[in-house]
Amino acid sequence: GRNYRVYASQSNDSKKNPLKYKEKIRVMRKMFPKHGRNIIEDKNAKTALHIASILHDQGFTKMTMVVGSDRVAEFDRLLNEYNGVEGKHGYYGFDDIRVVSAGERDPDAEGVEGMSASKMRAAAAQGDFDSFQMGLPRNFGDAKKLFDDIRKNMGVREQNWTDEEILRDAYIR
Repeated sequence: GRNYRVYASQSNDSKKNPLKYKEKIRVMRKMFPKHGRNIIEDKNAKTALHIASILHDQGFTKMTMVVGSDRVAEFDRLLNEYNGVEGKHGYYGFDDIRVVSAGERDPDAEGVEGMSASKMRAAAAQGDFDSFQMGLPRNFGDAKKLFDDIRKNMGVREQNWTDEEILRDAYIR
């Protein structure tokens, strides 16, 4: 449908979530300007359960969540388990909750088909801008800034390391 919302994770750490919440929102809106109004910034939207409560309070009666194929069962169980239950997250009672896959990805595929956030973080950690850029939309103009911000937030130091040293450092991290 036309009525959709996109929420970013508020998690932030140097390993899997190197961008702060506000930066994630800024980057998403820049990457996908046609969807900018639907990318929601809400400090109360901390978890999927909080988001479900927010949507329920806004009058929605049905909810469809799109997630990676590996997380469908987890979110389906979680959202349905708390449907109609008051909790720390608030309350929601939907007539219909669906959790669907964003699609299958072949992690062994070369190029864009096999791209993942993990591969992009690894490319950033190794200083491989070309591989990193392959995971971004072609018209995204802030690729270098995003690359540098991710490296900085991951704690990558600029040094002239050998490939072996870079690989060892990435393994240790």
